[in-house]
Amino acid sequence: MTKDRAASLLFLLTGIYGFFFSIQLPMGRWNEPGPGVFPIILSILLLVSGVSWFILGRRKAGGENREKKAGWRDIVNNLSTPLKIVGITALFILVFNRVGYLAASSLYLFILLFWVSRYRIIVSFVLAVSIGIGSWYFFERILAVQLPKGLLFL
Repeated sequence: MTKDRAASLLFLLTGIYGFFFSIQLPMGRWNEPGPGVFPIILSILLLVSGVSWFILGRRKAGGENREKKAGWRDIVNNLSTPLKIVGITALFILVFNRVGYLAASSLYLFILLFWVSRYRIIVSFVLAVSIGIGSWYFFERILAVQLPKGLLFL
């Protein structure tokens, strides 16, 4: 199995999973879409891209341009980054309400940028704080979405 085929199967399985759970949500009307519209559209896009990527995957001609087949050992070795992201995201979800949006999102972004993406520490810090503050300002002040305050704003 090539890496493209494995990735297309991941898209396909994610699309099936999302489609199964999104059809259980209310769809609403055409002029007032419900909460199930976005997940079902996203899952359909994942399904279509997964199927098309699997079937119509680009095959490179020639011996040296051919894609190396990925074995199970290669697939397991390539899972370290996604597992880091899943672990950091799970931690973010657990501390989100306790710590608050601003601190949790800034810390989340800092860990992603520094540990996963391997940015330098000062670049990670500046980007995480500026994106955290910018997104907080956008959601809290402009869109008036009530975000968890956390320990900083008691």
